[in-house]
Amino acid sequence: MNGAMMCIQGCGESGTSNGEEAAATGIPAPLLRDYRHIGGIESIEVDGTRYFFGYDFSEDLVLSPLVDDNELMSVFAEAHMEQRDGLHDRAYWRDLVDGSLESSGLAEPESCSFESEQLRLVVTSLRSVAETGVPVPDFSYPYHLRFLLSSAGQWKEQFTATAEGLRVITGSESPAAGTTLERIARDVLGETRNAMDAAGGNWAEVFAALTP
Repeated sequence: MNGAMMCIQGCGESGTSNGEEAAATGIPAPLLRDYRHIGGIESIEVDGTRYFFGYDFSEDLVLSPLVDDNELMSVFAEAHMEQRDGLHDRAYWRDLVDGSLESSGLAEPESCSFESEQLRLVVTSLRSVAETGVPVPDFSYPYHLRFLLSSAGQWKEQFTATAEGLRVITGSESPAAGTTLERIARDVLGETRNAMDAAGGNWAEVFAALTP
């Protein structure tokens, strides 16, 4: 999933507020503080609540915590983000925030909604497979969710074992020589734990139902 399709790419070099300044002003602290990123606004829905976040498409990096307020997201972007043609005011960013409700540069709209019940089922299914070695034919672990968690954690976890093991967990393929279904499920649980630990801001909190 590459953001090169978007026209807002690259990175600027102007500074951003540090965490203490952000707390004093009520603006969420950015996940990356070394420079002001050029990026756009994305959004997802979790349990019926719409969350916005800044995203650097050229680096495939989440830039902000999940923000459930349109205006606050606009304020964050004004303070910590820019576009290729430079800085923009809050009204400009508010238009991009509103636009993220209708379209995404990362995934189809139907892939941008998640339910805690669905996330808990991911974990309970993996635990069951790890204990019993019995495949779960309808197991599903949304790619877009894994991508976002990896991005929010600066790609410290990339879900390699998950990508390779999904068909084994569903029973569509047999485990490769030297491994077992139980081991694959444990590896996927481990990758999930790593991604949640690495995710910045409130990402792990919002997706707490996915905690192994």
